[in-house]
Amino acid sequence: YKVIDILLNKFFILLLVLSILNVVRHGFFLIRNLKEEERFVLDRPTLFMLGLSISYIILSIIDGIKI
Repeated sequence: YKVIDILLNKFFILLLVLSILNVVRHGFFLIRNLKEEERFVLDRPTLFMLGLSISYIILSIIDGIKI
């Protein structure tokens, strides 16, 4: 029981780190396109993953991270 909790916790922390990296990556692309005065376009799957990443980060902030 304890091992499963530890592995699940590490998985959720990994998921949080990947979500943060995804949001930072898209933020970088957005800033770069604004500087070059180009349009920032996302396709549907990318927009869906960005939305999931943002919602997971917000949920982690509200609910807290239990290590």
